[in-house]
Amino acid sequence: MWSTILLAIPFMLFLTVLQTAVLPRFPIFGIVPQLPFLLAVAWGLLRGPNEGALWGFMAGLTMDLFTIAPTGGLALTYTISVAVVSFIINALPTNRIVMPMLMAAMGTLIQQILYYLFLQLFGYSLSVTVVASLLPSILLNAFLILPFYWAMYVINRTLWPKPVEL
Repeated sequence: MWSTILLAIPFMLFLTVLQTAVLPRFPIFGIVPQLPFLLAVAWGLLRGPNEGALWGFMAGLTMDLFTIAPTGGLALTYTISVAVVSFIINALPTNRIVMPMLMAAMGTLIQQILYYLFLQLFGYSLSVTVVASLLPSILLNAFLILPFYWAMYVINRTLWPKPVEL
């Protein structure tokens, strides 16, 4: 597990800087995708809920460093949502296209709802535009998960190949 933590740190820092500094200038349909979250979901789908939750926490923690919202909100919601979808995928059939898309959509929905509740708890009000961007955000993340999933699949197979069984 420590080797995956060392792998996650540079990935999360790079994607967080990319998401917060570059992508707001080039939104896709007016929405900035959640790159660290997508990477954590992809890793959780491949490696299970324990490592997925750890990567989700690291993604949320790095994103919390760049937001003005209460610290810990993204770390908490990313951890929970990645752990939930990583746990659910174990009960579903294996598929490299449809299941990652469904799990990314479900994870985004869970994360966004939990984060909105977290912000409400701390007295932040939500505008109609934030709530209206929920569906486009879910759809965008569902389609953008595929490159992350396939890249993490290759990295996972390269660094931790399955042992040959007779």
